[in-house]
Amino acid sequence: MKSIFVSSITPRSGKTVITLGLALNSKVFTGFFKPFQEKMITVNGQQVEEDAYLMQSVIDFEASPAELCPFPRESIPSLTMAQVVEAYERVSKNKELMIVEGVELITAGFLYGLSGFDIVERLKSDMILLSNVDQESLDRLAMIKHYMDYRGIPLKGVILNFCDDVGIENFLKSKGIPVIGSMPYTPSLTTLHVFEIVEELNGLVLAGNENLNNLVEKTIIGAMSRDSALRYFERVPNKAVITGGDRNDVSLAALDTSMACLILTGGLLPSQEIIDRARNLGVPLISVREDTLSASEAIEKLIARIDPNDEKKIKLIKDEVAKNIDVGRILR
Repeated sequence: MKSIFVSSITPRSGKTVITLGLALNSKVFTGFFKPFQEKMITVNGQQVEEDAYLMQSVIDFEASPAELCPFPRESIPSLTMAQVVEAYERVSKNKELMIVEGVELITAGFLYGLSGFDIVERLKSDMILLSNVDQESLDRLAMIKHYMDYRGIPLKGVILNFCDDVGIENFLKSKGIPVIGSMPYTPSLTTLHVFEIVEELNGLVLAGNENLNNLVEKTIIGAMSRDSALRYFERVPNKAVITGGDRNDVSLAALDTSMACLILTGGLLPSQEIIDRARNLGVPLISVREDTLSASEAIEKLIARIDPNDEKKIKLIKDEVAKNIDVGRILR
């Protein structure tokens, strides 16, 4: 049985997209395992790990999400490698290929002998590392490659995120870092659904419940005057506007333009006029307790979820990974 370990050296480097894309492009009986939980979501009243739920729904129907991703991340100090291997072996039976997903940082668990390096050594997996292309990430990538060489852990390849510059690929290859593909920026893979924002901010939906599947392509803070806000809002479709719950002028200006949702901060409820207008337009109107800056930062950090029922996005992931990554080199 072949085993591939996918991890990253920086947060938000596209780990879920690559993991799913590799599984979708596999031609053999493929399984999935993620030792440590990262983001928990609620599905049918149950808490499940987000990536495990996705992969169980799309790829590995035999095991439950809890079996595919068994251990809370905070339990790492009390775990042993034997427990991780036992959980892995339970879900890998009869599989021809196992794709193992690490947490967002390859070094997590290093102090306890449960880092990505340790798991790769124990499972004899091929290591795939994901990296962004800012200077700090590339420096870290070079340092990790040097450490892996020192430890004798082969690096199967590196995938660069949000990159379409072949010059960066060639430069890294000249430094002995094997690059096996680059994923360009694809807007439709990074858009958020309104319901994801509601869940992240524990928001109260005041109107527009029927349109929580709206896609958010850009978030805008409405902190300007009404006239300035209106001119700005008119230029940006499919947006989420974030403004204080007491800024009725900005809210009305936003509702005069095309938008995905309106987020009111500070736990302040708007006037009835705002609620009625949002309801008539079908625009989701969401009240959150956070202040405007905190809400904006939380949304900025929110990684777009891949809904198992979103067939269009899942097909796009399969096609983009096949087009931009040397999948054959990874899977053989």
